[in-house]
Amino acid sequence: MALVAIAHTVICFLQEIMEQCSDINHPWLSESICLSSMSKLEKPTSVPPTKSTGIAANQRPFRDASVLGRAIRLFELIAESGPYRFSEILEQTDLPKATLHRLLAELTDEKLVSFDEKTNLYRAGFRVLELANHVWTRSDIRTLARDQLEGLSAFTHETVQLSVHSDTQMVVIDHVESRESVRLSISIGTQVPVYCTGVGKVMLAWCDKKHLESILSRISFARFTSNTITDVSALKQELVQVSERGYAIDSEEHFAGSCSIAAPIVDHTGRAVASISITAPTFRASVDQLLQWREPLIASAASISGRLAPGTTNHSNSAH
Repeated sequence: MALVAIAHTVICFLQEIMEQCSDINHPWLSESICLSSMSKLEKPTSVPPTKSTGIAANQRPFRDASVLGRAIRLFELIAESGPYRFSEILEQTDLPKATLHRLLAELTDEKLVSFDEKTNLYRAGFRVLELANHVWTRSDIRTLARDQLEGLSAFTHETVQLSVHSDTQMVVIDHVESRESVRLSISIGTQVPVYCTGVGKVMLAWCDKKHLESILSRISFARFTSNTITDVSALKQELVQVSERGYAIDSEEHFAGSCSIAAPIVDHTGRAVASISITAPTFRASVDQLLQWREPLIASAASISGRLAPGTTNHSNSAH
């Protein structure tokens, strides 16, 4: 697969998630619930190299694009038909030298483009492969996890969700709703905070220390209920307990009247790539009831992890 096709996949995935994010005032609704759905992602067709014609073949002048557009098109050019010397890129893009130097420097800093000082050639960087891996994981995992979501929902009669991490938020990518008249109503693509939700706390507990500190430094704590954790110290203490238990509890931390239990789905390195959770109204499920569901929940998370990375079934230890 051409790296430019991978880049398109990464960009399209992020756009689709953002377009489907919606704000809700409260998740508990009675009877009818309107849900949005996420389009099935498909792997793009590889684009054949066109080094001889370069960007002109696409009829997309660099000068007419925004700063972001120029950076994306520059990356596409290098990934699709590179490697290139600076003079070759300059000729094909017709950008001012200073602008091109700046864009290349920024792409190199982000490791989307690499520069070989021995040959003076620019080529696609390996970070795009990492991003692509995240995209394929997130799209494929929905299929891999679907029967487990359905099984847990049938067993508990409650709403089961599959979520992935996005900076200081968690994004719901799939779910199976409870058939009860009062149930969780949350659209696919909805974002929830990492620090006061079960799905978020297990993701944080399975982050490596450096990544965790980076995320924590960007969180703007807000109090949603009287149970919401609102400072880093308390959150870190909670994460230690989560990593020791292998699951996280949200006891009315994000929404009053709702509680959940969540477990991590991990890759072959033991890093969490998604979270699976069971959510219920507190009048129907106490924390004790949630704990009765922990074994089947953890078993389902382990099963999905094993499908994602054969041989991966251990959730007993966090990444830090």
